[in-house]
Amino acid sequence: MTLWRPRTISGKLTRINLLVSGTALLLAYIAYLGYDFYTLRQDLIASLSTEADILGANSITALMFDDQQATENTLSALHRAPQIQWAMIVRPDGRQFAVYVRDPSIHPSLNTRLLPGESRQYWTKGRTILLGKSIDFQGRPIGAVYLLAETGQLRRGALQFGLLSACILLLCFILALLATSALRHLVTDPLTGLAEIAQIVSKEKDYSVRARIPRSSDELALLVQSFNEMLEQIQQRDRALEVSRRMLEQKVRERTAELTAANKELEAFSYSVAHDLRGPLQQTSNIAYLLQMSLSESARPEDRDLMDKLLDGTQHMSELIDDLLNLSRATSTPLRRAAIDLSHMAEDILEAFKTEDGNRNVNVTVAKGARAIADEGLMHVALENLLGNAWKYSSKRDEAEIVFGIKESASGPIYFIRDNGAGFDPRFADRLFRPFQRLHSQNEFTGTGIGLATAHRIIARHGGEIWAEGKVDHGATFYFTLPYETEK
Repeated sequence: MTLWRPRTISGKLTRINLLVSGTALLLAYIAYLGYDFYTLRQDLIASLSTEADILGANSITALMFDDQQATENTLSALHRAPQIQWAMIVRPDGRQFAVYVRDPSIHPSLNTRLLPGESRQYWTKGRTILLGKSIDFQGRPIGAVYLLAETGQLRRGALQFGLLSACILLLCFILALLATSALRHLVTDPLTGLAEIAQIVSKEKDYSVRARIPRSSDELALLVQSFNEMLEQIQQRDRALEVSRRMLEQKVRERTAELTAANKELEAFSYSVAHDLRGPLQQTSNIAYLLQMSLSESARPEDRDLMDKLLDGTQHMSELIDDLLNLSRATSTPLRRAAIDLSHMAEDILEAFKTEDGNRNVNVTVAKGARAIADEGLMHVALENLLGNAWKYSSKRDEAEIVFGIKESASGPIYFIRDNGAGFDPRFADRLFRPFQRLHSQNEFTGTGIGLATAHRIIARHGGEIWAEGKVDHGATFYFTLPYETEK
């Protein structure tokens, strides 16, 4: 800490004391020194006026009888006044009558004189004072006396007095500074203690500490007491918050345990139901196929229609079971992140669709270099559902178009799948990713209503987002993101 840039309250109080006390003492010193010099100067003028009165009174007779020698003898008595440099007595018409010069090298001259009617006047020039006084006899002026005094002795006296006064004032300043330094702890100690406690509270978050309250009953004591009361209130609030937090954590643990158990039971139930349904369904499908094969050509058309409906129903039920199993795996299967090539995966899925339905004319475009760190199995399920959705809803186009692409954004890559199919009403976009929610009838497009919900859960488990844009009869575009994470 420097004297003129203090960082502590104690240093700032010292600086304030130095500035205030020093300024006050300096102004007092200047005023007192100026007053002393003015007083000495007035004393010199009064002394000169007395000398002029004496000289004038002693020169009346000589002026009346024109005795110049007697006047000069009277003026010679001024050698006892060392400050007077020369003296001159003049006649009423201004002619010089007698003169006294201390130093022969001085040539006195009167450039300034008393005006008619003036009895006394003085003039200052540089370090000299010229005083003029009228010599009157019986109410009329018979001459005038002029005295020129040098103020050097006056200045020397003022300088000596100034030095003595400066020493006294400096001593007073030092004593005042020492007294202030000795007493400032009454102000700084409580504030320093308060600052230390505040720093402990800020760094350690310990609200149990308290600042020492000073014995005085001033504003500082009230400030420290209020600070301690604030700490007490914060401590009580923290205790209440801690109790509430522990109770909330306990409730969260209980609810989490309950939800985890319920989810496990639900997943086990879903898997068990789907798995247990597959066996009887397969038997039903096999029997229906055998019955269809055993029907003779003479069978009634309505019998063949019923058999076709039975086979279609078992096929639809099988697809529903597969979708339910995929939805269950999307929620419960542990993530195994790895570097995968989404572009290559999309090409394989679309190639499989072409193999199954080779009669369709579909223009497929797959952007290269779409890579991600994700679970390969789950992402295959998600892409298969999304691309299958595009394949299905563009089936009624003579020239269907399906695009898998990628575009960059400030937050990372955005993958998308676009088709020119049936599209959807944007008002119902929030229903797309709900299980068993379909925007088209079964007669228009077959499906279970679980594929998009499965894709949504898979993307959400990876920490990404999925959304869709579309318009009726103008196709749809599904976007999704996969936050980049290093391979674990």
